[in-house]
Amino acid sequence: MGKGGQTAKRLLIRWGRTFDHFLEAIAVLGMVIMTATMLAVCWEVVSRYFLTRATIWVIELSEYALLYITFLGTAWLLKQDGHVEMDLLAVWLSEKTRRLMRGIISLFGALLCLVLGWFGAVVSLDHLRRGLHQPTLIGPPDFPLLAVIPLGFFLLFIQFLRRAYGCLADQKGVGAKERVLSKRS
Repeated sequence: MGKGGQTAKRLLIRWGRTFDHFLEAIAVLGMVIMTATMLAVCWEVVSRYFLTRATIWVIELSEYALLYITFLGTAWLLKQDGHVEMDLLAVWLSEKTRRLMRGIISLFGALLCLVLGWFGAVVSLDHLRRGLHQPTLIGPPDFPLLAVIPLGFFLLFIQFLRRAYGCLADQKGVGAKERVLSKRS
C-alpha cells in the first residue's frame, strides 16, 4: 500500500474512533433520559397515590423520551451487535459466505436507513417550516421531537456502512486465510 493509501487508512481509523466516541456519548445521553424517565414515573406514582396530587406532564414526557431513547441508542446497539438477527440459515453457511451475506444485508440496511432518514428529515423540516405543535396538554413544537428520527437513521446508516465495509473487506482476509490453510493440508 502506498503512502496515500496509508494516510487514508489512518484517517479512516481516526474518523472511526471519533464516530465510536460520539455513539458512546449519545448512548449515554439515551441512558440518562431513560433514568430520568424512570425517576419521573416513580415520582408520578408517589405523588398520585401518597400525596393525592397527579402530575399532567409525566406520561407525555415519557412518550417523547421513548422516541429519543430509541433513536439515540440504535446505532450504538448495532455497533455492539445487539440487534435481533435471524440466523436460521446462517448457521449452515461457511464463515466466508456468512460474512458476505452479513455485508450485503448491511448494505441493504444502510440503504433503507438512508431512505427513511431522508423522509424523516423532509417531514421534520416541513413541521419546522409550518410551526406545528403537538395537540397535547404540554403542546411542544413538533420539530425537536421529530428531528431525532433522521438523526438516528443517519447514524444507523453510517454504522451499517461501517459494518458492511468490515464484513466485505474481511472477505479478502478470510479467503486468503482459507487458501493458506488448504495449501498446508
